[in-house]
Amino acid sequence: MATYGDRYGAGPAFKPGSMALALVMTAGPIAALVMGLQITHVIKEPDIFEGYPVIEPPPPPPIKPQPPKTETKTPPTEIVYTPPVQPLPLPPINPLPTTRETPPPNPGPAIGTSPDPTPAVIPTPIAKPVMVDAFIDPRYQNLLQPPYPPEEQRAGNSGRVVLRVLVGTDGRVKQVEKVSAASDAFFAAAQRQALGKWRFKPATKDGVPIEQWKAMSLRFVLNEQ
Repeated sequence: MATYGDRYGAGPAFKPGSMALALVMTAGPIAALVMGLQITHVIKEPDIFEGYPVIEPPPPPPIKPQPPKTETKTPPTEIVYTPPVQPLPLPPINPLPTTRETPPPNPGPAIGTSPDPTPAVIPTPIAKPVMVDAFIDPRYQNLLQPPYPPEEQRAGNSGRVVLRVLVGTDGRVKQVEKVSAASDAFFAAAQRQALGKWRFKPATKDGVPIEQWKAMSLRFVLNEQ
């Protein structure tokens, strides 16, 4: 049984269990704080990345420059304003009574007669060109007869020659053709004379000189020499 001295004179007794509990409660937050500080100051190792070669895509093809577009400028349409013309007032016209005239009846063709035929269209006649034949120039009339061939003259022969001569635009003979001849000597004499001496007035067509073939006849007679 406790005495009075035990109850009031003596101090509180030491309890080991309470002391241990107090140490645990104090040490717990401190330990947690220290652990937090240590974790906060942990230095992380740097991350290591492996590199891979990057293949760049080929450059795009060059863009061809487009030719500049030329715009066709249409000239502006000029609009000229013309004020309207006010028509003049017309004087009042008194309407006249209209009467329709009845045309006389067509008597028609008489009995036993035929209607007038349609007039025929007469074509305009085409004028023919005016042709003038070639003829001997009077100034050279005395040069028509050629010299008598000596061999035919010695033989006492006479003869006749028919020629076709081409008269040029200058009146000279350009070509000679034999139609008939008593002998070659007569024809040769006539041919030389026609080409060298004969002169004509050329043929004309509407007044323009043209070439023309013309027939000529010569006679060789001894008593005329």
